[in-house]
Amino acid sequence: PKNPILSIHDQGAGGSGNVLKEISEPAGAVIDIRKMLVGDPSMSLLELWTAEFQENCALLIAPEHEALFDKICRRERVPYSVVGKITGDGQIVVKDSRDNSTPVDLPLEKVLGKMPQKTFDMKRTYTTPPP
Repeated sequence: PKNPILSIHDQGAGGSGNVLKEISEPAGAVIDIRKMLVGDPSMSLLELWTAEFQENCALLIAPEHEALFDKICRRERVPYSVVGKITGDGQIVVKDSRDNSTPVDLPLEKVLGKMPQKTFDMKRTYTTPPP
């Protein structure tokens, strides 16, 4: 059968908030933060979004290959979770199914570096040191 993995991204600095935005660029995605597998259910939303879990990867799986991916993971005893879907609207949206809030809803291109640059006007001042 065809490889069910369309893309894979190692999770490093920036945690899930970084890797999930990057793997969904430029299409955008809706993420349910509470679907992430975690060892401590008391973690806050901010901790879940920014925690740098070691040895984690984000994978992009085509919906029609989800059952095959599940079968492979069960066979290999690899835990995984499906945390979101690609939307095609260019937004990164994070939902919290615990309280039905939407803590993040931003244009992906702005989040990933196409934000207008801030300009700082600097003026050099010269002073004469005392004798």
